[in-house]
Amino acid sequence: MKRHLYFTLAAALVVALLAGVASCGRDAAKLTGRLIGAGGKTIYLDRVIPGGGSTVDSVVSDANGKFRFRVELADRQPTIFNLRYDGGMVPLLISPGEKVSVMSFGDTSKGYSISGSEESELVARVHKILSGGGASLDSISGLYAMRSARGRSDVVRMDLSKAWSAEYYRIKREQIRFIVEHSSSLAAIYALYQRLPGDEVLFNGDTDYVYYQMVADSVHRRYPDSRYLAALEREIEANRARRDLAGRLAVEGISESDYPDLELPNMYGQRVRLSETAGKLTVLDFWSAALPASNLNNADLKELWGEYADRGLTVYQVSLDTSKPLWVNAVQEQKLPWTTVCDFRGEGTMAVKLYNVSSIPANFIIDGEGNIVARDLYGDALVAKIEELL
Repeated sequence: MKRHLYFTLAAALVVALLAGVASCGRDAAKLTGRLIGAGGKTIYLDRVIPGGGSTVDSVVSDANGKFRFRVELADRQPTIFNLRYDGGMVPLLISPGEKVSVMSFGDTSKGYSISGSEESELVARVHKILSGGGASLDSISGLYAMRSARGRSDVVRMDLSKAWSAEYYRIKREQIRFIVEHSSSLAAIYALYQRLPGDEVLFNGDTDYVYYQMVADSVHRRYPDSRYLAALEREIEANRARRDLAGRLAVEGISESDYPDLELPNMYGQRVRLSETAGKLTVLDFWSAALPASNLNNADLKELWGEYADRGLTVYQVSLDTSKPLWVNAVQEQKLPWTTVCDFRGEGTMAVKLYNVSSIPANFIIDGEGNIVARDLYGDALVAKIEELL
């Protein structure tokens, strides 16, 4: 089945915003270009705003497919547009005063070029990742359907299924990498809401929220008055309220212990206390995503988690990272299932001083009575201690 990719902002971003108000010349931009194969056809320019879009203007291209728009930007803010013609679409993010040029040699899903607008060039990269990736997935799906119709072996279909999954995750990793690397760009907000056909979430569902927060924090410094930022912040706040309501727990009866308590923010900015693990066997782990071997250490810890979490093991992991994007991306890509916190003070965090951590990785084993019973155990030694205490 042919799948088409299109831009949409989530329903939660509904906001009453006026568009298309006339403005003085300095708030305008110029959009010109040539669309091969669109000679003599009507070309539409749609403004995309939170809650829905509206057609701003239309022109009929000349015999060579050349066109020209004067783009009004009443609020003097970068604005997302869709340039549409004959089923094709080019997304743009245009700022006041820009002279943007678009060139396409046919089907826009197979490529087009943009000049004169840094944000539009970034949006084009996102569009290429998703449209090209979607076409690749369609191709694999087509082969799978053809093999199934011909009664080919399960082995062939299994290989195609694995190829589809590998390609899907490659595309999603590219999308996430773009968001992290360009988190201060409005194009990152655009990228947050792009979906492959059938996708309901960005990547990992509930934990995707951390990418939304990262982009909002970064964009606020560069585009504090953006309508897209305002809508994103409203969605984040609504999401936070839902999570807080669902996750509010009364922690009562926590006895005193001989370990220093910690209270640090998790990926969502919520402060989590170490003492909330009271009554469970806890591995207090210090690490950094910047360490080359951090993923290997976490892989070992995930094996322990899978084996002993149901029997009462929990992990409170303190990061000594100073880069939020680096830390968040590592947590998301490695899909760490336990509590992970970071205040981005690096070695200057109070947790290091309280536990006298001189190097990482480092860990402390805290039993169900709140006693520190061991430290810096890894591999078989850590497994043996867990078996002893559970």
